[in-house]
Amino acid sequence: MPRLSIIVPFQRDEKALDATLLSILEERSESDELIIVHSGDYLDPYQLGSDEAVVIETEQSLCLAEQLNLAARAACSPIVQVLLPGTIVSRGWAESSLRAFEDAFVHAVCVPISHSGDGVSYGLSSRNLPHRRLASDPTEVGGPALSGSMLRRRTLLRMGGWCDAIPSELIDLEMSLLLQAVELRIAVARDVVLRGSATAWIPATSAYEIGRSNGMIANAYSEIPDSNVVVETLVRQLGQLASGLMNPRLAAERLGWTLGVRDRSLVKRLLERVDLARQSFLESATLPMPASLPEREVALRRAA
Repeated sequence: MPRLSIIVPFQRDEKALDATLLSILEERSESDELIIVHSGDYLDPYQLGSDEAVVIETEQSLCLAEQLNLAARAACSPIVQVLLPGTIVSRGWAESSLRAFEDAFVHAVCVPISHSGDGVSYGLSSRNLPHRRLASDPTEVGGPALSGSMLRRRTLLRMGGWCDAIPSELIDLEMSLLLQAVELRIAVARDVVLRGSATAWIPATSAYEIGRSNGMIANAYSEIPDSNVVVETLVRQLGQLASGLMNPRLAAERLGWTLGVRDRSLVKRLLERVDLARQSFLESATLPMPASLPEREVALRRAA
């Protein structure tokens, strides 16, 4: 059985994807599984699906979370890692991170990523939750960023996978809040650094919609007992909005947040998600994940 399943979703930029795949193929262990997931727009020009990788073609209508959930369901390894296109790995990048899982109480490991000109990020900042901000200090990590982090596959399945009801840019934020709500331990791999790229995460959603969805997520988790998620008062929200007016994108995000925290559209779904995850861990039973393709042998199709 492979020790690690590396999931790479195709996101429009073929050069970024090729760079990531090349680094993985050069540096991975023979016991690592590579899974490429796409929605019909990856042609597999190097025929990696024949022997080097598992290539999953999904319906075009599936969002990133649904694609990743399908890939995680198809994975053969106990540990899964998502690498967004543009992320470059180095020799032995997986070893120290995998060693952290020798502690049976660790469910996720945050792997640092170096971004040109922006320093190193270790995951999502605990000081800024429930906002999505990256942590530059390994002691202030509150959850795993999507790209680079490793999760136990069984944990991911029990929690229902990544949430497909929110923008792709926030699925790691919601996952981090879920991990905290279920009181699962995360670790940080400090002695390995991946190299990121500006193309590794290209927001497809407007700043306003990201802020609004972020506020809706925060509103839902603030109603969960012992979640430690607190939504600012309206006065404080308006003050933050005013302070961001000099930056159009930040102003749009804060305006969205101010309106989103008053929107209860996600409350019922996310509260049920937390309840199901807690129940699943208490019962030690794996929750089924929604999938368009039922099992690995049906789900895996090499793109023509």
